[in-house]
Amino acid sequence: MWPWVLLLAVALAVVWHLFRRHHARVAEWRDRPAALRDAELICVEAQFRSKSRWPIVARVDRAYRLPTGLVVLVELKTRSAPAVRTSDVIQLSAQRVAVEDELRVRVSDEAFVMFPGRHSAPPTSRAVRLMSREQIEAVAARRRRLIDGLDRPQWPDSEHVCQGCGQRAACGAAGERLVGVVRRR
Repeated sequence: MWPWVLLLAVALAVVWHLFRRHHARVAEWRDRPAALRDAELICVEAQFRSKSRWPIVARVDRAYRLPTGLVVLVELKTRSAPAVRTSDVIQLSAQRVAVEDELRVRVSDEAFVMFPGRHSAPPTSRAVRLMSREQIEAVAARRRRLIDGLDRPQWPDSEHVCQGCGQRAACGAAGERLVGVVRRR
C-alpha cells in the first residue's frame, strides 16, 4: 500500500511542476511585446562580456531571437511609472555590445523596456532606439576617466537624477554643490 501512495505523491508532484512550468511559459509569451510574439526566448538573466577596448560586463534580463536571426533585448524595470530613462537606453546599448561580442550575433538597433502592470493590468513595454557601439565606447571611456580622476563630473539637467546616483559622494568630494537649481563650484 505505501509504495503506491509514495508513487502517487511523486507523480502528483511531477504533474504540478510541469503545470506550473507550462503556465509560466504561457504567461511570459502573453506578456511579451507584440513584436516578439513569434520570437524564441534565448536567455533570461544571463551575463555577457564585451571584448572591446573598454570591456563591458552586462547582465541581460531577456533576449529573443526573431525568425530572421536578429536578437532583440528586453530590460525589465520595477518602477511604477512606465517612463524610459536615458540610463535605460545606455544600459541596453551596453548589453548589446556585450551580447554581440560574446555570442557573435547581430542585435537589433531597437530594444524594449518593460514595466509591471498595475492592479492586475498587463505589463507595458516601450520600444527604444539603442546607441551605437562608438557612443557606448565613448561613455565607457568617460567613465574610466572619471574614476581615474582625469575628468570632472558634470551636473545633470535635473537635481532629481543626483538622488539615486552612486557617484554622488564623489561629486561632493570634488567640491561641487547643487543648491536648488543653482550650480556652484
